[in-house]
Amino acid sequence: MARPWKPNDFDSLYERYICRDEMNFGGRAYYLRYRSRYKECLRRFALVAQDQPVDVLDVGGGQLALMCMKLWNDRGVAVDLPGPHLSYMAKHGVETIHWNLCKSELPSNDKFDFIFFSEVIEHLPIPGYVVLERLRKILRPGGVIICTTPNLYRLRNVIYMALGRPIFDNFQYPDDDTPLGHVLEYSRDHLDWQFKRVGFKQYQVEYFQVHHLPTNPLNRPLALLGYPLHIVPRWRDYLIATAYAPSEKEKQAP
Repeated sequence: MARPWKPNDFDSLYERYICRDEMNFGGRAYYLRYRSRYKECLRRFALVAQDQPVDVLDVGGGQLALMCMKLWNDRGVAVDLPGPHLSYMAKHGVETIHWNLCKSELPSNDKFDFIFFSEVIEHLPIPGYVVLERLRKILRPGGVIICTTPNLYRLRNVIYMALGRPIFDNFQYPDDDTPLGHVLEYSRDHLDWQFKRVGFKQYQVEYFQVHHLPTNPLNRPLALLGYPLHIVPRWRDYLIATAYAPSEKEKQAP
């Protein structure tokens, strides 16, 4: 049974707790711009999460874990490299763990009912399935991962390639204190393969579109003119994957 989803409650709590300059990553302006993406992630979470509070892991900034705590009283854990955003999360009751995904397993014995892996996989200069396997191991039976990432074939990339502009940042292995940009982006088929390679049997990878404009004001008229082209799924900005770990019954089936 789906959880209650109240968009107005989301808007109020997102404004109160997430649209803060202390959150880093571009501050309040960043979170106002990408509100619709966070909102879509939580709407989908509400559709698949159990009624009672669950253990939620947010791989990245912790914003989604914090919102789950405020909206539904879930237990939230955020994992990322050290930074002021984790201090902010800890101040608001989210447990924080320092974890370099590229180098090791989670330094904790915790298991989770739900994992948000949103806008992270494109920053990792290792095969996606390596990290997805590390996340699969800490999912409880029947647990769910929601993964979002930019679509390699989004219109922005098509235009950049046509103009000879760089699409990705430099491909480099991360140190514990080295933030990385987008070193790799996935097509739908490529991301689908990563989940299949890990062994997920029940999952889907979809195109989706949310509404925001480029930060560069010179690019905004072009973005508005091209927006109707997003009717073509292949050119939409984002991919969203939802993957389910086998339940205990499924694991025991011959």
